[in-house]
Amino acid sequence: MPDGDGPRLFRFGGTTRSKLSGWAQKAVADKNLRKTKSTAAARLLALVLATRTSLEGHLGPSGEGLALEILSTQSAVDPRELPGLLDQLTAADWLTDSAVTSTRLTGRLTERVLPFTCPLT
Repeated sequence: MPDGDGPRLFRFGGTTRSKLSGWAQKAVADKNLRKTKSTAAARLLALVLATRTSLEGHLGPSGEGLALEILSTQSAVDPRELPGLLDQLTAADWLTDSAVTSTRLTGRLTERVLPFTCPLT
């Protein structure tokens, strides 16, 4: 992932890239996301959220939520579109207890999707 100073090169080989690619495809092709006809933006947001969770599934590395600024840069989502996308993810049983403030998104991935969290630590 890019750091605060700009993008950095991935420092892993083909096996890890293949593993990440398979994981990402599995996450965005989730059956419930397909059944609820989630938009591409909602699927990309789901993928970003899956990379930014605590071990228990709470959003943010410590469960404190995610800054909207980070979400908008990593998922190309306008913060004004976020409530509609969160509704799609909630309907797809991907996200629960979500709340948006002026600066943060809090919530939790459902138990069903915890296996979709990023395989790299």
